[in-house]
Amino acid sequence: MNALFVTKVLVSALAIAVATELAKKDVFWGAVLIALPLASILAMSWLYVETRDDALVTRFARDVLAFLLEPRTRLGFLPNLLIGTALLGIGVWGMRRVL
Repeated sequence: MNALFVTKVLVSALAIAVATELAKKDVFWGAVLIALPLASILAMSWLYVETRDDALVTRFARDVLAFLLEPRTRLGFLPNLLIGTALLGIGVWGMRRVL
């Protein structure tokens, strides 16, 4: 196994551990973190780290998640991931307020 593979496993496991620790303190924030498409976000992030290829990661993301703003913004992978994640978090927060 190479170092990058081990790093990916550790960071991915850490994300799950953080979610469970958050849930112990505040169930809502633990749920928000888990409600995010965490596996997709991690997979896209690791693909980007390994390739630095915006076009490849964007094509991958379109098959996994709807990158709604990407065709209009042309900002690249990272800004669109952050915007999409923020919008998803706001949507989850809004749904909780409504329900």
